[in-house]
Amino acid sequence: MPGFRRWHPSEEPFSYTKLCTVIPILVFAMALLVSTFKGEKWLPSSLPLSVAIVGLIAAAVYFFFLKVVWLLLPGSIRARIPYDSKEAGASKGDIKSFWDLRKLVVPSHRN
Repeated sequence: MPGFRRWHPSEEPFSYTKLCTVIPILVFAMALLVSTFKGEKWLPSSLPLSVAIVGLIAAAVYFFFLKVVWLLLPGSIRARIPYDSKEAGASKGDIKSFWDLRKLVVPSHRN
């Protein structure tokens, strides 16, 4: 579309908001897996209504993680993670990737 630049996630530096964009994808994947193995008894028979319900759930979970989980994180962790691309561009914090965050949250037990 003329006038609009396409968003490429790989070009944007790591931030908490970028991490949260993965959550709706995970919700849709889980809905697909549950529908495949459990049947579609938990969703309405109308395909557009089913997509709308799963989309609303994904949006609610996204905003929950974006706002509530961010506030519940300890301050020491929040100080190390850039919240959005503006903070990531300003080099806030020392967490620069998902793997750095994983190392912070789940420390290895190597001797």
